[in-house]
Amino acid sequence: MTFSEKIGYNLGSVINKFKHWQASKWLKAVIILGIFSLFFGLFYVIYHLFALIFCFALWVAFQYLPKENSNKYEFDYSLDEGYRVGHSGYGYYDSNDIKLHD
Repeated sequence: MTFSEKIGYNLGSVINKFKHWQASKWLKAVIILGIFSLFFGLFYVIYHLFALIFCFALWVAFQYLPKENSNKYEFDYSLDEGYRVGHSGYGYYDSNDIKLHD
């Protein structure tokens, strides 16, 4: 007898004994609902566990993506007038990127 045949035989035996069990219908219904609740709870926990593992794997994967390096340029060449970092360091620059005074 193979493994699946043994399981099928044992399951059929349990179902047959349950059908012929001398108990009230409400007790049988409560037991069946309890078994279904256990299976649903098990499925629910396994589903959320795999979802948590998947989210953790995505988080780990995003940790290794190349990050944008904002310090890769030595100077900030914006065209704003005022005190800022320019080609000659910090100071006051005009809109043509000329340092006005030291």
